Amino acid sequence: FSVFSLLCVAAVVVGFFLPGTFTVSRSIEVQATPEEVYALVGDLEKWPVWGPWKDADEALQVTLGERTQGVGASQSWVGTDGDGRLVFTKAEPQTGIAFDLLFNEDAFANTSSITYHEVGDGLRVTWEMSGEVPAPVVGGYLAWMMPDMVGPMFEDGLVKLKAAAEG
Repeated sequence: FSVFSLLCVAAVVVGFFLPGTFTVSRSIEVQATPEEVYALVGDLEKWPVWGPWKDADEALQVTLGERTQGVGASQSWVGTDGDGRLVFTKAEPQTGIAFDLLFNEDAFANTSSITYHEVGDGLRVTWEMSGEVPAPVVGGYLAWMMPDMVGPMFEDGLVKLKAAAEG
């Protein structure tokens, strides 16, 4: 065995023991009311105002579903990195939204939420995503890297959401 072969075997063995589940969560404080934040997150037509996706993929093409607000609101997209769709599963003006995310012809699914609660004279807004990467070995590594891959996008979106809600 060469050193390279041993490293490859070690990487595969470690991959089998890494959990395939992940959670990414980022928060920001916003000086706004629940109604002001909900007007931005609870209506898919308003997502281009604060969403970070177009900056990450200029080729992104988003198609809104028949409903853009409330439970059942949906959108789909096609971009450089693949395709996907989301569907609101919860929509409560006082606390936020939750939605199912499906990527690449439903090969990768997870749940996400943008929730908020009062802190001081504003709100703490939290964007969270959790799921499972089903591929053995590789999935463990992807799940492990997910916070570093998705976290900066969430942070960017939350900063834009804050600016829109406060402005």
